[in-house]
Amino acid sequence: MEKIATGVCLTFDDLFVENWLAALPIFESHQAKATFCVTQLHSATAGQIEGLRALQLHGHEIGFHSRTHPRLLPYLRQYGLENWLTKEIDAGVEEHRAAGFPATSFASPFHASTWETRRETGKRFEVVRAKGPRGMTADQLVRRIYKSPGRNSSVDNIGSIDFRHSSQGGWEWMQTILDALVKHRGVGIFTGHDIRNEATGEGRYSTHSDMERLLGEIRDRGLRFYTLTNFARISAG
Repeated sequence: MEKIATGVCLTFDDLFVENWLAALPIFESHQAKATFCVTQLHSATAGQIEGLRALQLHGHEIGFHSRTHPRLLPYLRQYGLENWLTKEIDAGVEEHRAAGFPATSFASPFHASTWETRRETGKRFEVVRAKGPRGMTADQLVRRIYKSPGRNSSVDNIGSIDFRHSSQGGWEWMQTILDALVKHRGVGIFTGHDIRNEATGEGRYSTHSDMERLLGEIRDRGLRFYTLTNFARISAG
């Protein structure tokens, strides 16, 4: 059985395929792997689908992020759990697998979930990414440092990697998180969205220079890069 090493799971949401591809050399230079959690695949262009396949060929994971990215609680109130599972989960997974993406990990849109949705998605995926990192304090970080979540488990985010968004917390906060992973010898789940060549105002994205610095900070601490599914499989033995 492979032993879990201290590390990170970097995840990126939605469908920013062209920009993710443009950042691929940065990941390659640091030997970093990530999970790209994709939604709206049914409306993706042929070029976007080929781009996702290219990311997958480079060792990155194409995760699942629901079919149309609805707000969970309003959807459940209007249509119910079974409708959500049928139309937002099962139909989307079928599309992903038909396109060549295994869809073994699920990232909850807007970090929203209920115990019922976690239970049902846990039956369908090897790992489910649930709660977001907002509001975390330094003394709470240890609660989101994982050593062995195992398959079909739910994991919560420890930090944001959207460095151009006001809620991210800044570099000092990121260094605090990374140092906590080293201290407690576990793995943290991080979420971002777009990766742009340069800053264009506030938003849910990071720049190429942000990613260069982040990946360097991770490597300098000797942390390992995991995809969501790879981490779940190793920790499950």
